[in-house]
Amino acid sequence: MPRSSRPSRLATAIACTAVAAAAFTVNRWLAAREAAAHEPSLAATPSPAERAHSELHVRYAEARLRLAKANLGKAEDLARTVPRQVHDVELASLRRRVEVLERHVTVTKEQPHGNGFGLAQAAAKTAFKQAEDELAAVQAANARQPGAVSAATLRQLAAALELAEVRLAIWDDPSFLDSPLQVMQMQIDQLADEVFELIQCLDNRFSVDRR
Repeated sequence: MPRSSRPSRLATAIACTAVAAAAFTVNRWLAAREAAAHEPSLAATPSPAERAHSELHVRYAEARLRLAKANLGKAEDLARTVPRQVHDVELASLRRRVEVLERHVTVTKEQPHGNGFGLAQAAAKTAFKQAEDELAAVQAANARQPGAVSAATLRQLAAALELAEVRLAIWDDPSFLDSPLQVMQMQIDQLADEVFELIQCLDNRFSVDRR
């Protein structure tokens, strides 16, 4: 098997898993929504099972944050050890991910269920800032050395920034999302874009630093 085909196969598997997970989430949400319509409201004091469930959500959020911090720490160590090995834009992206997940932990502790909208909104803001930084970086590179970055790359980054800007506008104004199903669809669309970016990353990077 050619070496370049392995990342594509892995990316395809990840994409299929992500799509299946999204569909499963939608189906569970719809079923839970219908069931809740026929059930009495929960008591003010949560049951032991509800508390355990909430604690599990908090543990999950905290575990995601720990991994993000570990990824950032590793990148910062590599940047200190081998100058220019890690781009400043990548470090900024890792730091913003930590910020988003810190917010996720805080919100989850206050509201273990139903915090998906706030997290998706924070992720959209992060993606917009990342797209802005990436386009600014290549424009600065071209200013220093004309032709350093191709016109095709500039068009790609400009289009990515436009998408991030429109997506953020939608998340910032909930009137554009007039039903929970539309919120879920936006989350799935965002996930699909992230999976596509992962496929591109794996296609263009055949080795992973394991140091």
